[in-house]
Amino acid sequence: MNIYDHFAHEDEYPELNIEAMSERLAKALSFKTVYVDADTTDWTQFDGLQQHIVDSFPYVMTAASNVEVIGHSLLIEIPGSNHELPALMLIAHQDVVPVVPGTEDAWTHDPFGGDVDDTYIWGRGALDIKDMLMGELEALEYLLSQGFSPKRSIYLAFGEDEEVLSHGATKLAEVMAAREMRAACLLDEGTTTFFDGSAYGAPKATVADICISQKGFLNVKLTALGHGGHSSNPFGGTSLEHLTCALAALSKAKPQPELNDIVKETFKVLAPEITEEPFVSLVHDVDTNADKIAVAAAQIKEIYPFVTTTYAFNMLEGSSSAANVMPGNVNAIINIRLLPGVSVNKTVEHIKQVVAQVDPNIDVEVLHSTSAGRIDSPIGAGYQELKAIMEHYHPGVTFVPSFVCGGTDSVRYEGICDSILRICPFRPTPEDEANGVHGIDERIEKRVYAQGIRVLVAFVKQMCQ
Repeated sequence: MNIYDHFAHEDEYPELNIEAMSERLAKALSFKTVYVDADTTDWTQFDGLQQHIVDSFPYVMTAASNVEVIGHSLLIEIPGSNHELPALMLIAHQDVVPVVPGTEDAWTHDPFGGDVDDTYIWGRGALDIKDMLMGELEALEYLLSQGFSPKRSIYLAFGEDEEVLSHGATKLAEVMAAREMRAACLLDEGTTTFFDGSAYGAPKATVADICISQKGFLNVKLTALGHGGHSSNPFGGTSLEHLTCALAALSKAKPQPELNDIVKETFKVLAPEITEEPFVSLVHDVDTNADKIAVAAAQIKEIYPFVTTTYAFNMLEGSSSAANVMPGNVNAIINIRLLPGVSVNKTVEHIKQVVAQVDPNIDVEVLHSTSAGRIDSPIGAGYQELKAIMEHYHPGVTFVPSFVCGGTDSVRYEGICDSILRICPFRPTPEDEANGVHGIDERIEKRVYAQGIRVLVAFVKQMCQ
């Protein structure tokens, strides 16, 4: 796929200085804002990034009524002329994932070198997600420099630890709620690349998601007690045997595929372009055929996580170090991603019931949970405006409602915002996205960065004029 077949109107906003914007992003990438934990993180890197923001965007700083560091997260408030209108909220996160030890020499450029060449801006965070953080600021700086006066207030919230805990965004949301700050619409990161619609039976379609929810996250630990001993008499079964039987039972008892309201809408939007089975004979009436579509979709790798609450059996610990010795305590950790609308509590109860039928002595412990996102609406504030702008700058792409299979900070702000949109305006090649995000040689093309900023300029202008 040539992504530039779907780029248009690159001549708009000619006053945007692409080279200067690229240099500012590159410098932001030079700060090694890797969150480890509250005690050992190098917070001077976050301080440096925040000072770079203050120094780089004088119009934003002049217009802001509040620039506040909360913990190590950043809140910027730009007041609108009509205080009766709920605000527009733009978010991103300051932290980046670390470079995997031992891979440093595989990078073409120093991942924290802040390098720019004729084509790319290089560095950890170029796609996840300092491009969005700096791009949001660039869009506002441009508009304010052109004399734009927003009717709607604008809030920028940049968390400190999205890649790990989201404590920063949680605190920001608590502070904003306590101050009775409300947003009509929030824009956060989400899906990044275009993809062809073959998995949906629409091979001639180029598709992109605008996500209006996100899956929940649940880590559950199962522990079976054991006492060791010689393996010549494994009377009653070993702890490992009991645990694996419980895991097998859970595997067989995983939830059935389902088509929730978001995915129903995905298929309805794509229906005119679907030409192949198993879906072409079903999408004429998505609601009636929802169960059949869900079963068929669950057989397709690309769509499977969108129709299932997934169980990943990833970690097993405690097995014996010798074949003739029975194990002591053994445990397994299951990572579960909950479909929007699926409850954490009900899922945990289901797991406990299934495990108890195998061995009631196996302990079930919740290590971490984040509820699935609220299901918002494609007719909610900002969705249709953003869709139209994306179609303007990326013609020939079908934008569909969807949800994020991973997690973002945005779910923390549900209490202060009624419409949360998750899509990255920066659209790299699928290869750059697949290789760079959390990988090696993360980079963003200047052309991609500039087009994303045009999208953000148009969106802010549309929502706040």
